[in-house]
Amino acid sequence: MFVSGGDDFKVKVWNYKTKKCMFTLTGHLDYIRTAEFHKELPWIISSSDDQTVRLWNWQSRSVIAILTGHSHYVMCATFHPEDCLIASASLD
Repeated sequence: MFVSGGDDFKVKVWNYKTKKCMFTLTGHLDYIRTAEFHKELPWIISSSDDQTVRLWNWQSRSVIAILTGHSHYVMCATFHPEDCLIASASLD
């Protein structure tokens, strides 16, 4: 599987063998800049021009958290490789 986001405001999870979208996560209100899987947990993180970072459970296909605090486009977000931390960067 791999994950993508784009200008349709949707996070999509794909089967790389069949090249087909398995499911779509909706909720962002603007372009999605980054989307990535957690290395151990069933989580996806996404960042968006809607000034939020969203944490998703891809197994239940639901939002775990909507992280706010940026005042401009959130250009990227990533999981810390060892700790329970998220880093995000914005144009603010």
